[in-house]
Amino acid sequence: MNNKEMNIYKFRVTIEDNSDKVIFRDIEIKSTQTFEDFHQIILKAFNFDNSQMASFYVSDEDWNKAQEIALFDMQLTEEEGLKVLIMSETEINT
Repeated sequence: MNNKEMNIYKFRVTIEDNSDKVIFRDIEIKSTQTFEDFHQIILKAFNFDNSQMASFYVSDEDWNKAQEIALFDMQLTEEEGLKVLIMSETEINT
């Protein structure tokens, strides 16, 4: 067992569609779990299949994208010199 402190993070994940209805799920995840774990939890919470590519992005307060955390290595050119991280290799507390 490693000595990293384990926290629990709570996220509200929302889906907006063309109607006025907003669908959301509150999801809790351990800081030591990976972004791939988080991705799978979101898919299950909304009853989605795993047929689409996906990425998480670290963003600033204005929602400008910075670091990408991708489902798998697509070997694309890195934007603005940032290395694309892989979900299965990246813990939530990164």
